[in-house]
Amino acid sequence: MELPIYELKINDALTDDAEVSFVALVDLPAIKKDFLAFNEQFINPSKGEHETDFIPRCVKYVIDEGKDSQQAVAICKSIWSEHFAGEKVSIDYDDTLSTSRGKDLAKRLIAEGKAVYIISARQDKEGMLSIAKDLGIAESKVYATGSNKAKVEKIKELGITKHYDNNADVVKELGSIGSKFSDKIGFQVISEDEHIISGPLMLADMPIYRDNQKFGPHYVTFSADTIKQIAIKFAKKKYQNNVNLMHDPTMIVEGCTMFESFIVDKNRGIMPMKGFEDVNDGSWFGSFYVENPEVWDNIKNGALKGFSVEGLFDYEEPVKSLTYEEQALKNIFELLNTII
Repeated sequence: MELPIYELKINDALTDDAEVSFVALVDLPAIKKDFLAFNEQFINPSKGEHETDFIPRCVKYVIDEGKDSQQAVAICKSIWSEHFAGEKVSIDYDDTLSTSRGKDLAKRLIAEGKAVYIISARQDKEGMLSIAKDLGIAESKVYATGSNKAKVEKIKELGITKHYDNNADVVKELGSIGSKFSDKIGFQVISEDEHIISGPLMLADMPIYRDNQKFGPHYVTFSADTIKQIAIKFAKKKYQNNVNLMHDPTMIVEGCTMFESFIVDKNRGIMPMKGFEDVNDGSWFGSFYVENPEVWDNIKNGALKGFSVEGLFDYEEPVKSLTYEEQALKNIFELLNTII
C-alpha cells in the first residue's frame, strides 16, 4: 500500500512555536514565475520544472494567444515531450540506484521529464530489472556493460547528459557529465585541525519515513520555501548554539557552534557541497565548529555521523496522492475555471 506524504510547514512569526530550535548530532540522520525564454512561438519548460507545473503555465499562455483549451493542452504536452526528448540521464546500479536515496533520485528525475537509463558495470542486467520495472524504466534502457571502461563508453555512446555514480574514477573519467553519488546523508569532517564539520541539515522535497499515533506510517517532506523560512527563523532567534546529542534534551552540547549556513540556489550560483550535487535547490547546509573534545572524539570514531534538525511543525494535507498526470489535469481544469 502506498503511504501518504505530508508536507510540513512552519509559521514565520517569531512568537509561534512552529520552528526548528535545535540541531542534533546523531548516528543515523533522517535525511534524504515568470515565463522564461520563449522559442519562436511558444514557452519552454524551465530547468527543474515538473510537468504538473509547466502544463498549466503553458496552457494559460497558449489560451491567451487565442487557442481553445483542447488545442492548448495538446500543444503544451507536445512542447514538454519535445523539450525533454534529447535529455538523457543515467544512474549506476550498485550502491547507487540500489539504495533508497538512489531510488528517490530516479523518481525525481523521471518526474522532471528526464529519460532515465540504468548503466552498470555488472555482467548481466537480470538483477536490475525488478527495480527498473518498479520505477517505470523500460528494459531497453537498462545496460550491463561488464566493466567500468565499457560503462563510460556506453554513457558517451548514448549521449547521456548526466550520469550519477558512486565510483569516483568513473565520475572523473566522465568529466562534466559525471556526478558523484553518495548514500551518506551525514556530515563530513572538513578539517581535523580546525575541528569543523559540514553537511546537509534539511533536503528539499526528500520523503522521510515517520510512524506516529495520529497519522500512522507515513512520509513527510519539506519544500524549498519552508526550509528557507526555517533557516531565517533559526537565525533570527539566534539558535546557532542549540545542539544536543541524539535528540535528548538532557544531553545539551556545549562548545558546538554553527558558524556557516547556506541554502542551495543554483540560479544565484550557490551550489551544494561536493558529494551532494544531486540534491534539490532549497536544501539547507551548515558548518559547525566543535570545541567539545568528547563530542569531537565521537565524531572522529564514527559514533556520530550526521545532523538531524528538531522542532515543531504543522502538518499539511497529504501531497502527491495523485499521479503526476492526474495532478497536471487537475491544475489545468482549475486554471480553465478561472479563465472561463
